[in-house]
Amino acid sequence: YKYMHKKYRTDKHRGIMIETEGEHPKGIEMDGKMMNSHFLDGSLVNMEGKEVDESRREMIRILKDLKQKHPEKDLDQLVEMANYYALSHQQKSRAFYRIQATRMMTGAGNILKKHAAEQAKRSVSLHEVQSDEPEEFVSKIFFDPCSYQCLENCGAVILTV
Repeated sequence: YKYMHKKYRTDKHRGIMIETEGEHPKGIEMDGKMMNSHFLDGSLVNMEGKEVDESRREMIRILKDLKQKHPEKDLDQLVEMANYYALSHQQKSRAFYRIQATRMMTGAGNILKKHAAEQAKRSVSLHEVQSDEPEEFVSKIFFDPCSYQCLENCGAVILTV
């Protein structure tokens, strides 16, 4: 009884809350479409794949636009500019805006520019560290799923292998 799904409604005449037992909700209907219905039919993996494909297409579109605007830049600079563009145009939380406003008032600067610069430095240092010779006793680790997205700069991300 404790774990059964319950619905609550108010009595029309007295305003009393009435508890009824029922089945799990099928989903939330908004504008004639069922929201959260992808969780019920088991196609959540397909939705994630579609989101990854959509983000790749968006990044390709951004790179093409930047290449047309800046034909003299090389690919690394264009990728850095595309990352900054994607960071600045993605949806952000209220906490991000509060932190950004505090940083701007204290003179700490724009966190997005600093984050983009850090990413560029990391990618350059990773390219320098990698050697051309394949090593025999190196184990390779792969992640499942093969791509992860961190939507805000949280400092560190824990990934399971």
